[in-house]
Amino acid sequence: MISVRVQVDSSQLILRLEKGARRLAYAVANALNATARDIQAAERANVQARFEIRKPDFLLRQAAIIKPFASVRGDRPFVEISVGKKPRLLLSRFEEGGDRPAFKGQHVAVPITGEAARPMFTSTVPTEYRFSQLFGPYRPGRRRAKGKHGTYIVPGVGVFQRGPTGSDIIYSFEQAPHLAPRLGFLAMASFTTREHFRQHLRNETANAIIRSGGRGL
Repeated sequence: MISVRVQVDSSQLILRLEKGARRLAYAVANALNATARDIQAAERANVQARFEIRKPDFLLRQAAIIKPFASVRGDRPFVEISVGKKPRLLLSRFEEGGDRPAFKGQHVAVPITGEAARPMFTSTVPTEYRFSQLFGPYRPGRRRAKGKHGTYIVPGVGVFQRGPTGSDIIYSFEQAPHLAPRLGFLAMASFTTREHFRQHLRNETANAIIRSGGRGL
C-alpha cells in the first residue's frame, strides 16, 4: 500500500477568500484524488506491459485499488492506493519478489504450455483440466493416483495423461517457484505523484479562486 501524503504551504491569497480555508481543503483533496486516478491508470498500463494477462478485467481492477479517497467531510487529507490481495492473487508478491509456496500440499502444479491443461501460453486452464476436477478435492493424507481423462500422478514429478502414442506430462510439480520483482508499484506511484500532483493542485487552487469570485479579498 502507498499513501500519497503532501504538505501544502497555504497560499495567503486563497486563505483571504471567503471561506478560504475550506476552499483550500477541497482543492487539496481534489488534487490528491486526481493524482490517485493518474496513479491507478499508470499502474494498470504498467501491469499490462510487464505481464501476460489471461483475465484482464479482473487483474487490472486489482492492479491499483483506491481506498479510501481523500475527503474534506470525512476529515481525511490523504488517499491510499494498494495492490489487491484477494485469495490466490499473487500480484502483490511481484513487488519485492520471493518464493511462491503451494496453496495446498507440498508442491505447486504448473500447467505445461502446449498440453491439455494449457493449450497456449495465454490460455486459462480449461475447467475439466483443473487439478481439483481431475483428482477431486485436496485432503491431507489422501492419495490421488488416478484421475479423469486418462490422467495419473507421478509423485514429485507431475501429472501425466495417457494418449494414443504414450503419456505426456500436462502438469509439472514444483516446490515454491521463485517470483521475480517485476511489478514496480511503488516506483511508478512515486514517479506519477511527482509528475502530476503539483499541476492538479495549481488547477484546483485556480478553480477555487474563480468559484469564489474574489469574495473576501
